[in-house]
Amino acid sequence: MPGLLAFHAHPDDESISMGGALARYAAAGEQVVVVTATRGEAGEIHNHDDVAAVAGRLGAVRSEEIAAALAHLGVEHHHFLGYRDSGMMGTEDNDHEDAFWQADFTEATGRLVRLIRRYRPEVVTCYDPFGGYGHPDHLQVHRVGVAAFFGAPDVGRFPLDDEEQAWTPVKLYWSTFPRTAIRRFQEYRFQAGEITEEEAALEPGAGTLDDDITLWLDVAAYADAKEAAILAHTTQIPADSWFRRLEGPGRMAFLGREPFTRVFTRVPVSEPESDLFAGM
Repeated sequence: MPGLLAFHAHPDDESISMGGALARYAAAGEQVVVVTATRGEAGEIHNHDDVAAVAGRLGAVRSEEIAAALAHLGVEHHHFLGYRDSGMMGTEDNDHEDAFWQADFTEATGRLVRLIRRYRPEVVTCYDPFGGYGHPDHLQVHRVGVAAFFGAPDVGRFPLDDEEQAWTPVKLYWSTFPRTAIRRFQEYRFQAGEITEEEAALEPGAGTLDDDITLWLDVAAYADAKEAAILAHTTQIPADSWFRRLEGPGRMAFLGREPFTRVFTRVPVSEPESDLFAGM
């Protein structure tokens, strides 16, 4: 049954970046599959008194959190790609032999190709070339996600397993966030007294230029589900997080629309788009 396959780096990325889209298409009866590269073993730990005890089993804790989050979104199909959280560049986590950043590129791509061939999605999403903000695992999600989209029908590079069939996905999108949203966030932090006026005025070093965003997906009807999914990632959302303070227009600006950049399509698409499945 064709549908949507969304590839992400860590538990919580799926809910924060495109939880509304996942909920919208699951509710519409599309087959929605989330693939997570790692279990987030190098993530921060909030809302737990005994941090040391949680740190030793953080991967398991975050696996439980993503299961709860996806239940809020109505997503039934989830897989881990089988790698370890890479942490940030220059850290011990980044050098770990099982880290996603250290993975053999063809091997990692082949793992995702297997899942694309199994679920046969029409639409695949991954991250932009900068991984949003440059995290090694996000950069790998971009590289592996794009390669697997084109590799799924390529039986030369990725020979078929027993009973497997090649599959050609139709559309590839990057899940991203706009530069203007980063600017708004800087202004929000300035008004809250968290940064200086000079810092708020700096041109952000992350986020996609708005002219490169091809789809603003309306997910306002699923804002509550998205919020619940984000908050299910308990270890990742501090009690004093800016997210917990969102209300009114600011809340809907963050939860009610999700930006995507279409990078490839095998079907004609009219501009502007309003649906990941436009043209099909």
